[in-house]
Amino acid sequence: MLSDSRPPTSHGEGEAGVDDDHSGGISLADYQQYVQATSSTHAMDEGDSMAVQVQSAMAQNQTSYLPFLTAALDHANMPYHFSTAHVPGPPVLMSHLSSSGSSLEPPPTLQEAHLSIHDRGSFAPITTFFHYFTPQKPTVPGLDLIEVPRSITRDDLQGDSYDCQGIDWSVRNITRSAMRTKRFEYESEKLPPCLKEVRKCIPPTPNTDNFFQFRRNNTTPRAFFPHFQLRNVLAATSRNDIYYAAGHKVFRTDAEGTPADVIVDLSKRLAPDGSITTIASTDNVLIAGAFEGEYAITNLSSTYGSPCTFGRTTDFAADTKSRIVNHMHLFESRRTYSPQAVLCSNDHRLQILDCATNTFTHSYLYPAAVNCAATSPNGRMRVVVGDFQETLITNAETGKPFETLNSHTDDAFACAWADDGIHVATAAQDSTIVIWDARYWEKPLTVITSELSVPRSLHFSPVGSGPRVLVAAEADDYINVINAQSFESKQVFDFFGPIGGATFTPDGQSLFIANGERRFGGIIELERTGWAERNSRQPSRDNAEWNDTMTDWAHDNALNDHERVIGGDVERRRRNVDLSQLVI
Repeated sequence: MLSDSRPPTSHGEGEAGVDDDHSGGISLADYQQYVQATSSTHAMDEGDSMAVQVQSAMAQNQTSYLPFLTAALDHANMPYHFSTAHVPGPPVLMSHLSSSGSSLEPPPTLQEAHLSIHDRGSFAPITTFFHYFTPQKPTVPGLDLIEVPRSITRDDLQGDSYDCQGIDWSVRNITRSAMRTKRFEYESEKLPPCLKEVRKCIPPTPNTDNFFQFRRNNTTPRAFFPHFQLRNVLAATSRNDIYYAAGHKVFRTDAEGTPADVIVDLSKRLAPDGSITTIASTDNVLIAGAFEGEYAITNLSSTYGSPCTFGRTTDFAADTKSRIVNHMHLFESRRTYSPQAVLCSNDHRLQILDCATNTFTHSYLYPAAVNCAATSPNGRMRVVVGDFQETLITNAETGKPFETLNSHTDDAFACAWADDGIHVATAAQDSTIVIWDARYWEKPLTVITSELSVPRSLHFSPVGSGPRVLVAAEADDYINVINAQSFESKQVFDFFGPIGGATFTPDGQSLFIANGERRFGGIIELERTGWAERNSRQPSRDNAEWNDTMTDWAHDNALNDHERVIGGDVERRRRNVDLSQLVI
């Protein structure tokens, strides 16, 4: 939860049937055996029948994946990648949850009613969940009666009684932690058999760290993601400039919740059933992608109201079933000073766009839809994931893979490359997050699981921001802040609702999260905590090895000259220093 700087220990650590090894990782030999046992047709000859492959996998791993794989076969020819998870019926405790009335929830927006592609495995809305979980006696007010405040700050929190979403649990005859436990138990029962098996094989990562603390939740801005697998509709260039997508528009607000203004308006460019699917920003450039391959580039330093540059990733061709722009990121060109955008699309293509000239300079074709990509800091390599289980490490100039990594058992939708140029992370629908060392591709550094839901986006902290972390935003309820120095511990923030995206400010001192819950959603800000106390240390003459310990992505003496670092040495030392007791 967000009521203090470090939430209680994760529920997943006490889950029955899970190995009690709390190292936070998995034996790579065991995981490699598991991946080989559960790998699908990508590792098989094309002539083999699916039945033979399923029987082979079941025999090797001694567990049944037939319901999951059968569902996957039934949906194989769908135009969009819908959830293929086999969801068992609710447990006895919640047997009447499925018959809940929609009147408990706020009416859907226009975007939700007409544009959204839903996930059958998504978490139950908290208002409905609370209504059917709460015993009839004594009578308590439902969550639908709450008038949500425009903002909630850290000063408003009251431990387990009043949380960061404005829910007063003290008048509802239950604590927030008790509600969280029941929700965790219920959603755990809904997991498909294959995901339960993954969690048995990989021990949970201990929730013992303290990197961020809750600062503010502004409930007025509401980001909207039209596809449940695409969760990148939030970006920030500073605390004063936070951008989020909703329908045909991109809005700008700030950390204090100032009324949003429109930065990009594609109402006249998109079809009524279209929507912005992803956005990205850096410095003075923001780019947005949409459902039919449309994109728009905006110069953030231009005069307010200036028109944006519009284009399409592809022409309307009869043989292209889907043109969705799944993901975008911006990187610095090695040859020009203009920013370059990488567009990953459902038409199996990854394209490089010069944002200054609105010209595609490269286009690479892959065997299936490309869901996400990340470019190395030096611009020479790129990690590519998509509707294929392999992770591709490609030459950024030619697009050709020079390494094919087999680390997931399902399609991947998230990846990231750290500012040190060494650490690479990928996340897939099998609920695993895999960390690689770019100097050695033979085996991953470690494999960890999400807290409960599917990890949908990954973000390494920027260099110069403090102790290095990897943020893994799940589809619902959970943000994992993973210790990127050891990858053996993490900090978990939980709230109620689907997550539309997460983004760091360039200096890494604020982490913004888009919560898509209809009633209790908004944009949450987490801020760095304890950075100066742990890192403003004096050199030791007695322990040279301790002096060489690197907690950031670069050594302390190299940060001042690092081109990606925001701010100087004095500013970094002053961060998060408690001045409340200072008397002048």
